[in-house]
Amino acid sequence: MSAVVLVTGSDGFLGRSVCAELHRVGYTVRPYDLRVGGDILDADQLRRALAGCGACLHLAAIADLHHAEADPERCELVNVEGTRRVAAACREAGARLLYASTCCVYGNNGLARCDEAAPPAPTELYARTKLAGEAFMPPGAAVLRLATFYGPGMRESLATSVFLRRALAGQTIDIHGDGQQTRCYTHVDDVARGIVTVFASPARPRCVNVASDYACSVLELARLAQQAVGAEVQLRLVDDRPGQIRHSAIDSTLLRSLGWAPRWSLAEGMRACVAALREARR
Repeated sequence: MSAVVLVTGSDGFLGRSVCAELHRVGYTVRPYDLRVGGDILDADQLRRALAGCGACLHLAAIADLHHAEADPERCELVNVEGTRRVAAACREAGARLLYASTCCVYGNNGLARCDEAAPPAPTELYARTKLAGEAFMPPGAAVLRLATFYGPGMRESLATSVFLRRALAGQTIDIHGDGQQTRCYTHVDDVARGIVTVFASPARPRCVNVASDYACSVLELARLAQQAVGAEVQLRLVDDRPGQIRHSAIDSTLLRSLGWAPRWSLAEGMRACVAALREARR
């Protein structure tokens, strides 16, 4: 297989970390992102970009939940039709495809912990479109169900970013619902290593969870944000967000069996994010 890898969404938050990890382990990255003129909806452009590539890591998506709900037609077009076109181009080029889906596809399925065999029950448009994209995967492809990831440079709408920035400003942190909702927050660099671990593995699994095993509640996340900043702020419970996943606890046993383990604890990762935010304000 060619050592050249096409990465869609290469200039995004996750894409930058994935490209850096691919470079680190010896692959040649071919970037493909709207910011550099790469459009996954352009089938001819995709075919040209895949020439000579052995694989494609498909990360490009409408990933912000608020953007997805504000423009559902665009979300469906990019996340579903765009993925269909990427899959078709990879099939034609003979390039292996790895698709960044989301652990949010498990939604509120009632299970205490979800491995890759857990039934999907998506609650939000974003997760529904990512699940729909999974259906287009050709033989030999891999579906990567990614945790909620965070790190320096993350989207400002993420809870980790909101909580840290409000704690830094001495402002009240709003908690949707009772704050007992859980997520397996995972540092973006650990997610990137997980993706490349699956890509490089001879095992060729069909579907892999890429997530820390630690399920953190929203209330605990708010407390960790305060500890990372070194300041206490008021926590205020507000109305729950529609479509909220109640509990998300992800089993990463399969990924760990391929040799991966997270390097960042949530507390360490939050402190690194605070350092980056403070540096940016200088």
